Amino acid sequence: MNTKAEQNPPPLHIARTGVDKAPQAADLLRQSGAGVMDMIAHFWDRLPQTPPLLRDDLHLVGAWPESQSGQPPDLNFHQALGAMLYVPKAHRADVFAPDPAVARAFTSYLTGWERLIRFEPPPSQDQTPADTNQNMITPITYVTGEAGGIETMLPQLLALVNRKVPAKKLVNLMMRLPDSQGAESSPRVRVAKQGDEQTLNRWRKLYSQERGILFDADVDEWIKSGNVFVFEDDDQIKAAAKFDLILQNIVEIGGVFTFPEFRKQGIAKELVGDLTCRIRQMNKKPVLQVDESNDPAFALYRNAGWVEIGRLSRVWLMPD
Repeated sequence: MNTKAEQNPPPLHIARTGVDKAPQAADLLRQSGAGVMDMIAHFWDRLPQTPPLLRDDLHLVGAWPESQSGQPPDLNFHQALGAMLYVPKAHRADVFAPDPAVARAFTSYLTGWERLIRFEPPPSQDQTPADTNQNMITPITYVTGEAGGIETMLPQLLALVNRKVPAKKLVNLMMRLPDSQGAESSPRVRVAKQGDEQTLNRWRKLYSQERGILFDADVDEWIKSGNVFVFEDDDQIKAAAKFDLILQNIVEIGGVFTFPEFRKQGIAKELVGDLTCRIRQMNKKPVLQVDESNDPAFALYRNAGWVEIGRLSRVWLMPD
């Protein structure tokens, strides 16, 4: 049943702003996104440094309550209800729409803009259908953001590409270990070093086979970074993990993987506990993502005291 608020959503003011306001929008993601949008905020912070010739291709869009005076609201993202970065040439959008009304408004913006750019140049009267198709620009194909807002947007976005279901959709549970929850370092966890390359490449291959994600990185560069770690016992590397992203206040743990022959021994828990200690020694907070379909991993982290803070969706509307 729809609530009264859903039946009569407050009027919204949707506006495209200058890229110079991107840090404000990034602050909104961090303050209102419960940690789910922090990784995206990290990239938005850099938008003001975008070369001038590329800025016209960046649509930084906000949603504000309509002012009672009838005047346009101050486009300050600190009062915004949501934010979106749309890049037509890349056919993608990053979306923070925590309210269904905001999600619908952003969808209207995207569908309206897509209609404007669908043809370039406009088809002439003597063009055949084949000529017209050649002038079609690929519509939006990728969206990411807080899962609830993305789900609200999907039906209309799929209509743009004439599909009923996405080509691919990944939903990750975002998790954080509370400060009150303890963690222990392990003498069996160390930083990866020269000589580990063969094992790390096996890790990349098996992780890709099991999770469908291939780490696009040079193993030698990983080792130089000091952000890849292995669990070694009895002169055997039994598990590996890495720091995916190191930000001002948080570090994301990723790629946690125990080799199949060593599973169900508590190794992953010990490895993650050690990495958590390292992150706290950096005066940062540990976070991680878990595929919502990966029940064993979710149970592992939940039993270790990690709490879910939200869901992040990545949706490919069309096949590559």
